[in-house]
Amino acid sequence: MINDLDSTIDMWKYVDDTLISELVGKGHASNIQDVVTDLSRQSSNEGFELNQSKCKELRISFARRKPEFDPVMVNGKPLEIVNSVKLLGLNIGSDLKWNIHIAELVKKANSRLYFLKQLRRASVAQRELIRFYTTCIRSILEYACPVFHRSHPAYLSNDLERLQKRALRIIYPDISYSKALEVSEISTLFERRETIAAKLFKEITNDPQHRLHNLLPARNTNNNYSLRNTRKFVRPVCRTQRYKNSFIASHIYDS
Repeated sequence: MINDLDSTIDMWKYVDDTLISELVGKGHASNIQDVVTDLSRQSSNEGFELNQSKCKELRISFARRKPEFDPVMVNGKPLEIVNSVKLLGLNIGSDLKWNIHIAELVKKANSRLYFLKQLRRASVAQRELIRFYTTCIRSILEYACPVFHRSHPAYLSNDLERLQKRALRIIYPDISYSKALEVSEISTLFERRETIAAKLFKEITNDPQHRLHNLLPARNTNNNYSLRNTRKFVRPVCRTQRYKNSFIASHIYDS
């Protein structure tokens, strides 16, 4: 039903979720209302209406003086302006920080540690407990991790690592964390995220048909000096540490 929806600005569609975004330059006016109105018209032509109560507006700005915009209207009602929004399992904040998302991961994973304890009390074999942990708990902590792995500070990384420490303490109550990692043959969560992110970046660079390949900067064609250490891509100009720590940019600087 939403496959035919189109927009003059960036649009992403996934099943019944539709997201549109607009980059408004300093001193420029927003055209988002015209786009939303047209989107609502297209939806009506397809036989359904936008649910105003479920539509949210997220404004991201790091200007000292926040720009003023008129409210976005859907079905005659203004959209709620929120500080964070959950997009395909990721909590995106208006400050582009990951505190809210990591807190949600910790809360969800903590609730599943209860089941791990119950399995331990039922004398389930340790190898099966490890399988339950990696399948049902660790997978939560690693979901979409390339997006936030290098962008969140050390204290949030430690919050995630503590969850794995608690899980392994349940499974191996009499040995240290480092020893439990060795016995269970699993890595720290930080090492796992680093491996997953590096693997994804390699897939993107090696496959021109990859959905994210167009996000890569231009190839480095200056091979006149050091053939041994030639970088594959031109390093992007990063005016903020936030951008430099983002998924693509951080791997470009490492490559």
